[in-house]
Amino acid sequence: MLLFGHPYVSSLPFYHIDSVEAVRHTPPNSVVALIFTPENLDIIEHLHQNSVRFALHIETVTDAVIGENLGASYLIVLPKHAVAIQKVAEHYLFDAKVLGYIENVNLLEDLIELRLDGAIFSDAIIKINA
Repeated sequence: MLLFGHPYVSSLPFYHIDSVEAVRHTPPNSVVALIFTPENLDIIEHLHQNSVRFALHIETVTDAVIGENLGASYLIVLPKHAVAIQKVAEHYLFDAKVLGYIENVNLLEDLIELRLDGAIFSDAIIKINA
């Protein structure tokens, strides 16, 4: 299981963006994160064309399949959507890793029981404004 933002485990932060301009304010080789919406397709295309690793916040299995096809490295999900999305990712052998989003370390055991690829804590995501 991958851990991002756990207090005992060193990991790179993710940078939440909402524009192409915001990407320019992230460190080189960073992972950017954004919400999967039709309005963000231009940003996603820019990231993919420029080989920037990115994570998508998704809610449905359909969004997971689309996110995988768009080249996302990570799919960030709330625990309530996690089981269905993880099953689809395993069935179709996604390259993207499914990360459960949690607020604190006390919820990690719940994600372990769900057999997700990883966990991302809220502290691991840094908001970048353009």
